[in-house]
Amino acid sequence: MASRTLSASERALTLYEALPYPNVPLSQTARNALPEMFKMSYTTAQYVRTHAVIEPEGKVLLNAGCGSGWETLMMAEANPGAKIVAFDLSPASVKLTEERLRYHGFTDTEFYVLNLLELDRLGIQFDFISLNDVLYLLEDPTDGLRAMKRVLKPEGIIRANLHHRYQRQVFFRMQEAFQMVGQFDVAPATGAKNVREFMGSLQEEVAKGVLWNPASYTEDPAILNNYLLSNDKGFTIPELFEMLRQAGLGFLSLVDMPDWSVESLFKEVPEFVRRKLEAMSPMERLQLYELIRPAHRLIDFWVDHAGSSLVFPWSDEDWLEGSVQFNPILLDSPRFHQEYTKALQENRPYEMQWTGATHGRITLPADKLKWLAPLLQGPTPVREVIQGVVELGSLEAEKAADEVLTYLTALEDFLFILLQPSL
Repeated sequence: MASRTLSASERALTLYEALPYPNVPLSQTARNALPEMFKMSYTTAQYVRTHAVIEPEGKVLLNAGCGSGWETLMMAEANPGAKIVAFDLSPASVKLTEERLRYHGFTDTEFYVLNLLELDRLGIQFDFISLNDVLYLLEDPTDGLRAMKRVLKPEGIIRANLHHRYQRQVFFRMQEAFQMVGQFDVAPATGAKNVREFMGSLQEEVAKGVLWNPASYTEDPAILNNYLLSNDKGFTIPELFEMLRQAGLGFLSLVDMPDWSVESLFKEVPEFVRRKLEAMSPMERLQLYELIRPAHRLIDFWVDHAGSSLVFPWSDEDWLEGSVQFNPILLDSPRFHQEYTKALQENRPYEMQWTGATHGRITLPADKLKWLAPLLQGPTPVREVIQGVVELGSLEAEKAADEVLTYLTALEDFLFILLQPSL
């Protein structure tokens, strides 16, 4: 009797039951994974939506498609005091997620084996939903967006992502090639072994052209999630915006928005381009970027109920009368405090990975470390920061105010610091 070909969802379930992903040791803490915690932070997402610093305590957060629970742990670490709910299609993944959170002492949690499209069966409304590396595998990602919208509170936020068509095109071609030679019809472990043999048999220049680097594919999941990923699809910025329109969701921002700056692509922006950019919508600017430099594997985004928020830029008065603080995930990180303090003592710049920054890294020059040092203790009035700069002796009051506001504004663009205006 001929064996039945597995559907995309059945194949994914078979894969993740055997190899829950990602393969991170149960004992490993997520507290040092600051760039990833940034994406899972309710406070960060709500600041984008409202310009308000809203604590996660008492909120109900969902990690949809939790996998091995590594991202669920990040969500729990990034949102102290929140209730964490997680689900996955794979019972093995859900079991491991529950074990991981119990191991790290999180008890205000719930875990389910569930299909994304049946989310409303839980009867729970969520303040924040994070769905990573799942949406693009659905037959119609818009259905997944609608399913999440149905269980999203009126002021809630969804973080999700799509594979980028232009950046990912080599893998889409190779997935089709491996389908032609039958590798989507075999057991995952067999397929991964055959991909290694296939790639190792290619001429060296051909292997480079299909992005094969044996050192990057020593583990089966890396192969299965790239060259043998069932139902993998890529999308563009205009397609994302059309999906959001159909789902009744409003675009807030890309999670790594500063890294999609068209201006950053030029040594100097031609004047005719600058004039066009001034008239472009946010969608058009992002589309222009992806056409010039398709460098991002994911289009990673925050969305809310369409029309539920309206944010105006801060005025100089807002800044001068307000208080600034480091992003809460930084304030809660012992490693950040230790590394910052060490750089301060050694009078040297401090560089770190940060998802909200251009190219995913941020550098604080040695003099600016001194400016921001009071923020290590918590929210600090901006006028106190300015006075501290004056007392360092390098700038007079008026010049210090101008330079401090310019620098704080730049850091706020990266969501590295957040402003709380006076009431």
